Amino acid sequence: MNFHYIESNLALAEFCASIADCQLCAIDTEFVREKTYYPLLALIQIATETEQACIDPLEIDDFSPLLQIFRNRDMVKILHSPSQDLELFYHNFAELPEPVFDTQLAAAVLGYANQIGYADLVNRICKVQLEKKYTRTDWSRRPLSEGELDYAMDDVRYLLKMYQELTAQLQRRGREAWIESDLRNMSDPQNYQVDFANLWKKLRGVMKLKGSALNVADQLCRWREQVAIDKNRPRRWIMKDEDIIDIARFKPGSLKDLRQIGALSADYIKKNGESILQVLEQALAMDSSQYPKHDEFTRLDNRQQAVADCLMAIAKDIAERNQIALSSVLSKKDIDKLVAGNQNNKLMQGWRYEMLGQQLSRFIDGELAVSCTNGKLELKD
Repeated sequence: MNFHYIESNLALAEFCASIADCQLCAIDTEFVREKTYYPLLALIQIATETEQACIDPLEIDDFSPLLQIFRNRDMVKILHSPSQDLELFYHNFAELPEPVFDTQLAAAVLGYANQIGYADLVNRICKVQLEKKYTRTDWSRRPLSEGELDYAMDDVRYLLKMYQELTAQLQRRGREAWIESDLRNMSDPQNYQVDFANLWKKLRGVMKLKGSALNVADQLCRWREQVAIDKNRPRRWIMKDEDIIDIARFKPGSLKDLRQIGALSADYIKKNGESILQVLEQALAMDSSQYPKHDEFTRLDNRQQAVADCLMAIAKDIAERNQIALSSVLSKKDIDKLVAGNQNNKLMQGWRYEMLGQQLSRFIDGELAVSCTNGKLELKD
């Protein structure tokens, strides 16, 4: 094998010391999440300019040498679509690597397919077709075969070359600044803390609820999340989305009423019924001013829709001139929000604003005109 397999505190310390002066560090993880709330960190793969290693976190209890690598701001940490990896690091170590470079984000602003997968990007840049032989491996099982470990290491082997190619393209096209804010934000711990106030927004079927029913759903989501955290079990094991919706709609006032909700078993109600009723009682006692509300969105009238159509045409033209997929930048919903005056919009942030949002805002404010010359759009002050 052309990589180290690290399964002791001493080996980890020695490896981290050997890469301390490197400038680039590719990182990936393997984890298991089927039966727990928090994912179980099962492997950490690392590749630098000089060394490669597969770290077994199930055998190591002193990660301080690795955290020193995380803190080294002279070493760029390269990951692909890193949100889950960073969540793992935050919950396991209460620290995040920085600075971070996301190859998927860089590829998006360079015109590759929106949210391009790692294997596809490796194929595009490195001309290597990765195997999918071990996609269903249980990474918590020991021992792992040499083939499985080699497969896991493929997730970092090509990151350095992709980083070098993508950063070169960003420099040539003057787009490094486009992603600086997004990259810095990836190392913000707040991104990986549970946002209890907005859990209800991810509830399937929640758009059917309003008023007190929506408030009950909100409070049940909070209760479910806390129980899932305390027991370290998937939230769907605590209560399914559809059960929350049914309880919010019917608002049972007793265990007898709760039993009428057919999906809840007698055993489940015996264990959790009183807690659920307590949540309901507290929710129904709240003042209506505390109820959550769906985001307000006014349907566009005909004139506003005409403006939205113009903005979409401008957006398509700018995206084409920048050789970037429009779907990487916006959706029709983003355009409609902008026309309705909603500034809480991804088009008004980061690289999207640099490339597109600024121009769209100028059109809305009457500072930019659109004309057609030889069948092509032209933007003029």
